[in-house]
Amino acid sequence: MRELEFYVMHQAAYRWMPHKSVVGQWSRTNFVSLPGEFYDGALAQRAFEDFIEVVKNTERLGYDGIVHSEHHNTPIGISAQAMVTSAYLAAVTERILIAAIGPVLNAYYSPIRLAEEVALVDILSHGRLILGLPMGVGGQYHSYGVTNPALGRPRFREALQLLMRALTEKGPFEFEGDFFHVPYVNLWPRPVQDPHPPVWIPAAGSRETLELCAKNHFTYQVVGGSRAINTRNINLFRELCEQEGYTAPANQVAAVALIHVAETDKQARTEAEAHIAWQMQNFLRSTFQDSFAPGHVSEASLRATALAAGGYRSRDFADTTWDDMIEGNLIAGSPETVTEKLEELTSEMHAGRVILMFDHGSTPRWMIDKSLTLFAEEVMPKFRPAGGKPIWARGVDRRRFTTASECAAVTQGPKAVPAATLADGTLVDVRTAHVQELRRPVDL
Repeated sequence: MRELEFYVMHQAAYRWMPHKSVVGQWSRTNFVSLPGEFYDGALAQRAFEDFIEVVKNTERLGYDGIVHSEHHNTPIGISAQAMVTSAYLAAVTERILIAAIGPVLNAYYSPIRLAEEVALVDILSHGRLILGLPMGVGGQYHSYGVTNPALGRPRFREALQLLMRALTEKGPFEFEGDFFHVPYVNLWPRPVQDPHPPVWIPAAGSRETLELCAKNHFTYQVVGGSRAINTRNINLFRELCEQEGYTAPANQVAAVALIHVAETDKQARTEAEAHIAWQMQNFLRSTFQDSFAPGHVSEASLRATALAAGGYRSRDFADTTWDDMIEGNLIAGSPETVTEKLEELTSEMHAGRVILMFDHGSTPRWMIDKSLTLFAEEVMPKFRPAGGKPIWARGVDRRRFTTASECAAVTQGPKAVPAATLADGTLVDVRTAHVQELRRPVDL
């Protein structure tokens, strides 16, 4: 078996939405315009609490990371602020990696704001953050009203350049581009991870995005599309990496699979089929322009990734059957079946990372926990080296330090003396000024 890293994606979906057959009375889409009258605060709280408990259990069971996403104006994922959610997840977990997929970079008026959030969450998590930077589907642009979709891609590229410079270069320095002019880029605080948290780019396979991932050595996260289209996109990505002068390692590709494990193949279908159908019919219900607002992608990429046979939006998601999903990226069955199909999928895609979606939007928590546990106990060990430990439990603890004494042991010392001038004009070191005998003038 190939060695894999396992990440669990959970959306915190609000499942109590009207079925596709009647929702048209109120809204043409669930992505941006489902009326707020369907929102219930108690049920939303329940969705969040279930989300948090699944995350905690994911760590207890030894998965490598948790993945969560960011959506706006929609019930399909009410964890609307990825960095806020990541900060909370850092507090309720200890060592598991936290992949925030978004934030949506173009939703920020300034990338500096995001850079500050990234640095802060990286500190709070002791260097556990993985930063996902999607372009965002068209619905995100309708929801925030910050960016003209036709300018979304060039603005994203410039924002990414500014973000990376802010995270990696010590300021102050000036940045002047077509969209952003920042006289003083001078990030405080700075991220723990050097040079910056790992970056993943989720994409349906537009050539522009694949080129961006290859050039910057980012992880390409496969999104949507048929298995054949996804494999084609990954092969193109690897070719682009070769053109950049290197061979992409297996863990630079993250495959995505909907997953359900039960005692038998029959039981897996009995448990999961209705929830998979709910996801296809309701969770993903949107118009074409919700995904591809005019100008959002180039015509060539639109034809290659969305309209081609098997592409991301080549057919209505609601028409997808269980058998269609099994032929694609759904892996459901007994532990033996799931092991076989997972090896087949990741080998075909030459992927070293896999994002597993145990929650299909309406899946109850008990069913998620059951599937998570069976996978952790009977499937995951077969794809890990001897010992079976997650990557965060191998070698050095990723947490830099947790006590004052540990901080004192690793610091290289302050670059300046914390000093203040007293009423008598004496400049003193504030660290000892409270002790009269130690209050002496200090020479800076």
